[in-house]
Amino acid sequence: MDQKLKSMRSESTTITPNIIIGKSGLTDQVLTNINNELSKNKLVKLKILPNYISDKNKTEVFNEIIEKTGAKSVKIIGFTITLTKR
Repeated sequence: MDQKLKSMRSESTTITPNIIIGKSGLTDQVLTNINNELSKNKLVKLKILPNYISDKNKTEVFNEIIEKTGAKSVKIIGFTITLTKR
């Protein structure tokens, strides 16, 4: 693991989630908000509520977010994922 990624992982523990994905799911508006936050901030932390993931595989949802935003995953813990720009 390179030093920059290690530093970002450490920093991600101190920030609170910028975006919360609820029962509406991964809508176009949510994706737009994620992309806007990525353009403004180095790190974006997302919290996905369990009621959205209950009928889906959590890993598939995280991979879908990464794919649709073009971001890079920094850290995944439970229902929270931290992203950065590629």
